[in-house]
This record gives sequence, C-alpha cells and structure tokens, in this order.
Amino acid sequence: MSPTYQQSKELYYTRLRVPKDEAYFVYFTFEANEGICYYSTVEESLRGAYRDIDVRTPIEGTDVLKELIKRLQAELRLDVLIEEVLKDS
Repeated sequence: MSPTYQQSKELYYTRLRVPKDEAYFVYFTFEANEGICYYSTVEESLRGAYRDIDVRTPIEGTDVLKELIKRLQAELRLDVLIEEVLKDS
C-alpha cells in the first residue's frame, strides 16, 4: 500500500508546457476534475508562445494525475518538463 500525504508529507510535482492558445483546455480540465491537483502558471512563461504550468497533488493522487496528463497529451501538444516528489514543508 502506498503512503498517503498524511503519513509522508510528500507531493507529486510536475511542470507542464502547453501552447498558449491551448492552455485554456488544460486549465478547464483541471478545474473540471476538482480536487485532483492544484496548479499555477509560471509567470516567466506569460511572455512566450507557451504556458508553463506547475502542478502538484498529494502523493496518493500521483497515478490519477499522470493518467489525466496522458489523456491530455492525446488531445493536444503537452510536454512534461519536470517530474519529482517533493517533501512538503
């Protein structure tokens, strides 16, 4: 059995890159799947033709989030730039 956030205080973190004109669909999908993750747009990407999005979920949500990202990748160009497990402070 995998540890939970309460036990480990760990978060799954990923940074996604999506074309600017398709970012709305990623935001919409995360909002429609309420509670699966929390996300924020990396400010430096606001001046480019893409959006970098930092996404975090409690460690027990990793598989669900990865599956959602995989489904998004089937629909649009979405690159995973970073994937790691973070210790929440």
